[in-house]
Amino acid sequence: MKTLKIQPENVYLLRVFEKDRLSLNIGGNMKIGVLTLGYKTKIPIVVHSGLSKRWDKLFKPELPGIFVGFEVRF
Repeated sequence: MKTLKIQPENVYLLRVFEKDRLSLNIGGNMKIGVLTLGYKTKIPIVVHSGLSKRWDKLFKPELPGIFVGFEVRF
């Protein structure tokens, strides 16, 4: 039986498009690439949700993972 593994990751994001409280972001780190939709809250935190995939499996026919995270803005 295959179980889900949750692994914390630090990723760098580039905001591609922003309108009101929503933003479209791309980014990653040395291990994974991510595509997220961000929602800016009233406090200085942005909640991100989207897709992630390992760079070494980017062009292989397997489904991407789900990415959920947050960004603290100063």
